[in-house]
Amino acid sequence: MAKSRRTVPDRAEAKQERFRHKMVQRFSSDHQRAINHGLARNGRVAETLCFMALIRDPARRQRPMLPMPHVSCTAAVRQFFSADDGEQAAHLLPGQLSIDGAFPWLFLAGPAAQQLENLFAYVEPLRADYNKADSAAEANGLTEAFADACRRVLTGKGEAPADIAAAYQQVWIPGALAAFAAAEAQKRSKPTPPPIERGVGMEYGMILNFEERMAAFEDDSIWATYEQLSILGYYKVAMDDMPRQLKLQAIREILSLPPA
Repeated sequence: MAKSRRTVPDRAEAKQERFRHKMVQRFSSDHQRAINHGLARNGRVAETLCFMALIRDPARRQRPMLPMPHVSCTAAVRQFFSADDGEQAAHLLPGQLSIDGAFPWLFLAGPAAQQLENLFAYVEPLRADYNKADSAAEANGLTEAFADACRRVLTGKGEAPADIAAAYQQVWIPGALAAFAAAEAQKRSKPTPPPIERGVGMEYGMILNFEERMAAFEDDSIWATYEQLSILGYYKVAMDDMPRQLKLQAIREILSLPPA
């Protein structure tokens, strides 16, 4: 699979995504944005697993695949739009998947191929700390968790919906949680604000080290680390919700896409 600059796979879809994220005013708190980003990632992962079930079907597959395919996840090569106003385009999927060295959509044809390619281009405009938190998680096992979950479906022998759900629940969830925890541990090795010391008795409700914490937050690098730790924590919270893309009807919608 040749490396290239990030390109737009579907200009009509890119136009809609740009409007949805950059033209429509969205009101949400930072913690909700982090949770929403985590939820959106999980949903796209679930959709990708559905397409893996299509690829493993010899009747749908457009090119040969090894019995035990080599599945890897590397840097993104598709992107619907770039962010502005000080934000960055944060991809939803952990990276670009390849199967036996080829882009996964090359194993399919028709609408299924286009929809699968589009999955790797979806981004959200977010502050740089989100991309830094994502990168830390990806470097600590998130890309491997994604590739492993896809491999689980590609090599599965059961009913497709059951294999998809099992790959998500038994491979993606524990793998992603471990990656977020490892990224948190890595971030905590850097200087962080001192933990809150709360008063008791007559000082109940007071933050006894308020000035010390405020002084720490004046350091931009400490503030950034604190923000990235918060984001990683909310990503873990997002893992508690099962994405709607894992509902049987949603899975069947993808599995029933026309072959060409």
